[in-house]
Amino acid sequence: MPSNAQALPFTALTMSVGDLLANPFYIQAPPYQRSFSWGEQEAGKLLEDITSVPSLDAGGDNGVYFLGAMLFIERERPQPPSRLKPWQRPQMRSLEVVDGLQRLTTLTILLCILRDLDPELPNIRVQAAIGGALGAKPHPRLSIGEPDEAFFLKHVRAPGATRLLPERTDLSPSQQRIVDVRDHLVAALTGYDLADRRRLAQFLLERCCIVQMVAPDIDQAHRLFEVLNARGKPLARNDILKAELLGSVPEASRPAVKALWDEAETRADSDFEQLFTHIRAMYRLPEGKVISDIRAIATETGGAQPFIERVLRPSAIILDDIRSARHAGSPHSAAVGRYLRYLGWHSFADWVPPAMLWWLEKGRDADGLARFLGKLDRLAFAVRILGIGGSKRARRFGAVVAAIRNGRDLDRADSPLELTRQELRAVQHNLRDLHERNAPAAKHLLMRLTEQKTGGTPFSLTPSEVTVEHVLPRKLGANSQWRVWHPDPAERERSTESLGNLVLVTKLQNDRAGNQDLARKLDVYFNTAGAPIPAINEDLRGRSQWLAADIKAREAELIRLIEELWSFDLAKLSEPPPETPPRKGRRAKRSKEPVS
Repeated sequence: MPSNAQALPFTALTMSVGDLLANPFYIQAPPYQRSFSWGEQEAGKLLEDITSVPSLDAGGDNGVYFLGAMLFIERERPQPPSRLKPWQRPQMRSLEVVDGLQRLTTLTILLCILRDLDPELPNIRVQAAIGGALGAKPHPRLSIGEPDEAFFLKHVRAPGATRLLPERTDLSPSQQRIVDVRDHLVAALTGYDLADRRRLAQFLLERCCIVQMVAPDIDQAHRLFEVLNARGKPLARNDILKAELLGSVPEASRPAVKALWDEAETRADSDFEQLFTHIRAMYRLPEGKVISDIRAIATETGGAQPFIERVLRPSAIILDDIRSARHAGSPHSAAVGRYLRYLGWHSFADWVPPAMLWWLEKGRDADGLARFLGKLDRLAFAVRILGIGGSKRARRFGAVVAAIRNGRDLDRADSPLELTRQELRAVQHNLRDLHERNAPAAKHLLMRLTEQKTGGTPFSLTPSEVTVEHVLPRKLGANSQWRVWHPDPAERERSTESLGNLVLVTKLQNDRAGNQDLARKLDVYFNTAGAPIPAINEDLRGRSQWLAADIKAREAELIRLIEELWSFDLAKLSEPPPETPPRKGRRAKRSKEPVS
């Protein structure tokens, strides 16, 4: 080692998330750091990327997810272990996070959710990563700083906090994003098996890695930040594949094949690297490494040139059309585009490989494509309603891929696109309190029902612009008229969580409606300037009361619309669904009911 090694202005070390969130490190956001700015899309993409690592599903130990570099300031350098006396303990190290706060905050939310969904989680490192002990009292491994630190403790970090809703409605933008991300991840993780969640917790701590870069002051940190964010471009796996595959193409054909590659890259744009993951899933190779799997698929196709011509470029074009919900040239194009738009609402992408494969193999049959996407849409929404997540969801859509590749008749009753009687029973059961189980799924369902009620006219707001409001509020004042109309607590709770009690509104309308009486709520729903009035809200217009019978009648009407959409045959399930105890991870009954 050079003699001046100790004089370097920074250190860099590769480590796991579990090691970063463990002794001797305590991480805090400095005053100049921005508040939490990630939303559901960024957090959902991070979870999807982590859970798509092949060995996580297989339970192997060869997969690693690289979270990138994180930059910290350590103003007081500790003594090296070699200089400590035998009786001296290693010094606690306080790090200011300069670059990486959004990722660390989201990872902490993930770990807290996993803890609350599984109180008996055997991995004690999860609790240590959330809040270690410093002296006699717990000390958070990550402090996100004021003004949100106390809010984060109450609604995320404290035991059981991810299962409770805020009592206030006047949240700051960053606090609202914390709640939105938390609830989005709760909905995603609730669908995982217990074993899947425990594997995920272990993977997060042991196989998710970062490069920890530590500078002594803000000036050095700023120079490093500029280098990390403004210079160079990391070598992606598609760069490796490009060099390898194009290198194997005969020199005379290389310019033309490279043009096809470049066209595919342009069409897929930011999803070009993800395209290779989709192609691997199309060939049912979900448990290896992407680069080696693409090599195998190219060999199976006949070599690099046929692979680029027949698989990569057409798949990129199809992916571009899927993302844009675009189809043209057929009387069935409108239906194809409509189903693609609905499928695009989902936070998961497991439906993409079967859609790409069907389109690639039979794309000229527009009528068949529309019917296939309709069945895929039905399956995808059922998966949301059933709360199926993780590897089970991937296997479910993987079975559709296998059926396409094997030439099975997907219109048969035993098609993997169809639902079993047991699954249909569970759909019926979960619809009774879908919003409590999975708020994003309930919102998307209400949006679909709105369009169904208008004959397919697209709803004017996107999922990110609309919220769900409970007409009968979750929190009631002591002298509220709502208590007179709904005196029985058990019946009131059932009515509150009923699908028939939910409407779609903007965030501003939700804040204004809150726990108000019915007249005030209706005024907000129908007389807010500039706010659209969804068709399913029209059931409330002109009401002077909102009783349990009214809620049941509206629920029945929404169930009828669901039947029109997906033919779940819920009315034919004559036997009542089994009474099941509350699932682990479902929000506990609250002594203080949350705000609507």
